[in-house]
Amino acid sequence: MRTIYCIAFLLLFCNTNAQENIPEFQQALVNKFKAGVNISFFEKYWKEEAYRIDNYRKVIDKISLAHQLGFTSIRLPVSFDEFLLPGTNQIDTNLLFVLSEIYDFVESKNMVLNITYHFGTIYKRHNKPKEVIRIADMWSQVLAHFKGIGYDRLFFGLYNDPRLEVIDWRYSKRGMMLLLRPKDVDRYWIIGSTNYNGISALLKMKKIPNDHKIIYAFHFYEPYIFTHQGAAWDPEKTYIKDLPFPFSNEEMPPKPKRKMTADMKYNYEHYSEKGNRAFIEGKIRSVYNWMKKLNVPIICTETGSMASIPMKFRENYFNDVMYIMKQFGIPAMIWDLDKTFKIIDENNTPFKAVSDWTSSYHFPL
Repeated sequence: MRTIYCIAFLLLFCNTNAQENIPEFQQALVNKFKAGVNISFFEKYWKEEAYRIDNYRKVIDKISLAHQLGFTSIRLPVSFDEFLLPGTNQIDTNLLFVLSEIYDFVESKNMVLNITYHFGTIYKRHNKPKEVIRIADMWSQVLAHFKGIGYDRLFFGLYNDPRLEVIDWRYSKRGMMLLLRPKDVDRYWIIGSTNYNGISALLKMKKIPNDHKIIYAFHFYEPYIFTHQGAAWDPEKTYIKDLPFPFSNEEMPPKPKRKMTADMKYNYEHYSEKGNRAFIEGKIRSVYNWMKKLNVPIICTETGSMASIPMKFRENYFNDVMYIMKQFGIPAMIWDLDKTFKIIDENNTPFKAVSDWTSSYHFPL
């Protein structure tokens, strides 16, 4: 029975005949990150008593669980702005020491860590060059703290979900890197494009000149009407629930009686075109083609779906997304382990599609 299962497993996730021609540098990235997951804690939960910095052991417990579940890389979003000394741009040294302890634990498990700056508000600033300098100053403190440490397993995500115009973000990210690169020429940075690290903006992104220590990133939540159904923070786009994946006319929820925005109306009426594997493959293929054209490594640092979505639809979606990512040689990091997009149940057991995916990176050839 085990032999039959293993053969089926290989056919599902390891079929090299189905894999595209993956450049050597990209395959090295896949081998480095393999199966990744985001750990929610320091990006927005600091205001709750349970998520104070002195309770950071909970982060290590989460990473330990992720390791037990077969994950090999961790993305840790951090809102550095919430950990500044009052009236300064100085990061609380307690946070830096905590990040060191987290890194040490990740290293002990032979995993990879991606520390990412979250919730920047550069898009709100009238003086964007000044904000570029301020963010680079925070990162400079992190760079100095980790100088000489873990160049093969510690990566920094420059800025999560930028919302600037393409040209503004182009100059902003280059400005940050001009300030940061001389401080540590060996550190790898993970950098995405604007429009919340979306694919459409990525395809307009240009290679950062004269810097060969950049990994380019994108997020994948398409079709959004499916992955974010029921999300309270975007009610005008997410109030329709129980959308099936793949699209099934028989299982579609009825058209809402309430007045729909033009965007919601379009997405609902055209869901049959986007709620399927072919649509996802087309999107990921465009990323693959961009990677090949620019000859740069690429990673998906966020993908997932709301935990409130019926499990059978989440299973179907995840199986398609992760198989296609592997087909094109793109490592991915799920959002997230145990919060709104959680992939585990009350017994810390992941759903089957997740287990199949993580196991596919550990199967003995």
